[in-house]
Amino acid sequence: MKNQILKEKERAPRSAVVIAARWRLAVMLVVLILAIPAAAVLGPFLARHQVLSPENGKSGLQEQVHSEAAWHVGMLRPDGLRINPSGRSDASRVLNPNQFAHKDVRHSYWVATQIPATLNKLYCWCGCENRGVHRSNLQCFEDQMAVTCAVCQGTAEIAWKMTQTGVRDAGKIQAAVDAKWAPNG
Repeated sequence: MKNQILKEKERAPRSAVVIAARWRLAVMLVVLILAIPAAAVLGPFLARHQVLSPENGKSGLQEQVHSEAAWHVGMLRPDGLRINPSGRSDASRVLNPNQFAHKDVRHSYWVATQIPATLNKLYCWCGCENRGVHRSNLQCFEDQMAVTCAVCQGTAEIAWKMTQTGVRDAGKIQAAVDAKWAPNG
């Protein structure tokens, strides 16, 4: 009987050790299961911030991410633009100019068919993006927004006149548009 009690005492600590080891194994597995996807998602993001610029010891990409986060449509960017040009930059969705009776409206829509890539880079001060409708002056001509809007038409006219004189830099064209139509311009 004494031997049996000793054997049970010896076995009890071993079973506690085995249980503790199993718990540690289970915890490690859970950590690994969570850590691997997290590393896959966060790894590239964190790696971007490791490249330091020699001038100030800061990550160039980190500064870019910060400035991109602070930037919003309408705010002047270093390239002179106020939007991130994206989407379609051709005239495939511009309304047919011939459907409009008024010659100035017809001309504006015609301009949009001639320089769509330029208009796609220009911010239109009509405020249509605040309603979630448009992202560029080109889109003002993809529906009837520009029919009654002097700002949309005027932006396209400025762009047309400048491109006809050889100006191709959308930042310079945006500056002329800003001078005419911006609230403080």
